Amino acid sequence: MTLILAGTIRIAPERLADLRPHLQAQVEGSRAELGCLDYALSEDPLDPGLIRVYEHFVDEAALAFHRASPHMAAWRLSCAELGVHDRNMASFDVSAYRAI
Repeated sequence: MTLILAGTIRIAPERLADLRPHLQAQVEGSRAELGCLDYALSEDPLDPGLIRVYEHFVDEAALAFHRASPHMAAWRLSCAELGVHDRNMASFDVSAYRAI
């Protein structure tokens, strides 16, 4: 079974430029982790300040490793400093998936 986490976070649109280097660092660090199948933090083109979050891990152990990683700690700190808010996330246990 794999895990998918999906949701959104928000930042004031005028702070987006400050957040972008942290978005890149978080995505690069996460994608490099053993057990991370995919990771994306994407700006919504129709809603400035809305960041869509998509994470896909092989299992709970991979997700636990991710949550304890140094780049995750740096991400949390930058989010707090830049005023990221309205975190809305959900986790999905996936027993099977296929390309369509």
